[in-house]
Amino acid sequence: MPVRWMSKTEAYAFLVAGTEGRLATCNAAGQPYITPLNYLCHEGKIYFHCKQTGRKLDNIAQNNRVCFEVSGAAHLAISDDRPCACSTRYTCVLAFGTARAIEGNAGKAALLNLLVEKFAAGKPCQPIDEQNAARCAVMEIAIDEISGKINFAPE
Repeated sequence: MPVRWMSKTEAYAFLVAGTEGRLATCNAAGQPYITPLNYLCHEGKIYFHCKQTGRKLDNIAQNNRVCFEVSGAAHLAISDDRPCACSTRYTCVLAFGTARAIEGNAGKAALLNLLVEKFAAGKPCQPIDEQNAARCAVMEIAIDEISGKINFAPE
């Protein structure tokens, strides 16, 4: 099966285009926790918003090393009567880095507006102001390592 590694440029492009990823955190005792979430990849960093309290933020406070995964499964390819000859066509990117909270409501509002712009798909929306930004957490993942794989074999 032609599986190939993506270039860093391809992996970043896939992150930018994606809408849902999975954030893996780990607490101080080593217990992993995975959270699906919507995100924004902007200027080489990943951003997401959430409540100001919760398990993922508790984990990040204890251990700010995270992994972020984005994938897309095109379809299951059954091209042979032997199970080992079958495969799923997919694209997958893993990003490893450190997470931190964005401080300051002006910066949070600017990032939230970029997030809204991405998901509004051209629909006009009221801008998020600093007062609304104060009601949530905005987190940034600084990417230290990124890799991606594609299984694109023809049937």
